[in-house]
Amino acid sequence: MASDDGTSQNGELSADAAGGDGSGLALLAGLVVLGVVVQTTAWLWGHPLAAAATLAGTAVALLGLRATLRHTALGPLVRQFLHPLWALLRTGIAARLSLARTTLTERVDQWAHRPMRPTAPPEPVASYARRPFGYTLEAFQAATPLRFEEMCRELLERDGFTNTERVGRAGDLGADVIANDHLGRRVVLQCKRYAAPVNSEAVQRFNGTARPVHGAAVPIVVALNGFTDPAAAFATQQRLHLVDRERLARWGAGQHLYDVLDIDRAPGRRA
Repeated sequence: MASDDGTSQNGELSADAAGGDGSGLALLAGLVVLGVVVQTTAWLWGHPLAAAATLAGTAVALLGLRATLRHTALGPLVRQFLHPLWALLRTGIAARLSLARTTLTERVDQWAHRPMRPTAPPEPVASYARRPFGYTLEAFQAATPLRFEEMCRELLERDGFTNTERVGRAGDLGADVIANDHLGRRVVLQCKRYAAPVNSEAVQRFNGTARPVHGAAVPIVVALNGFTDPAAAFATQQRLHLVDRERLARWGAGQHLYDVLDIDRAPGRRA
């Protein structure tokens, strides 16, 4: 009895060892087959007709093999061989589908947030001086605040002023454009592209910096939509020159700035 038990135990151990070796060989064979499948798939990817024919033939062969194995003793062994291969294939397919889903989601998101029409890139400041642009009230109205200042600088340059420069920025203390006239006098412009008329307080602030800070001999405030009556009265009292909407239209149409403001251009006269 003892001999029989020992023989039985040894037989079970031998079967377990054989099963373990078989699983290892099955895994190795599965990896080899997977490599062959991947290489074949890569080649078939570039040959659609050959891929379709191969896929159809493979499907028929597998179905026939499956039906045959069901009636033979090789079925369990084949399933043991194909199980690790199928697990690897499922993992690869799942990873590929996940990547494709992520890519598709990104493409859909980009399409959903696409601009309705092409937009021009921001125009560099340096190009303003060479940009053809009509100096009409409509053009002034459509301009950005920065472009409005640059248009005023361009008009000064057109009228023969020298050393024209747009200096408007945060902390400019009221000076947006500076230049020198034909007599060498310093001209300082503050450009107001407001939707409403400029009030007296804004004009008073410019008056406090134009001459003492910027050394203006000819201080000028340009306002797209004009000035309030108190602002105009204060400017007259302080000898500030105002370019309202009507004067801006004349200046843009080609009239010299000093003619628009009734400033005598003869030498020896104060502005």
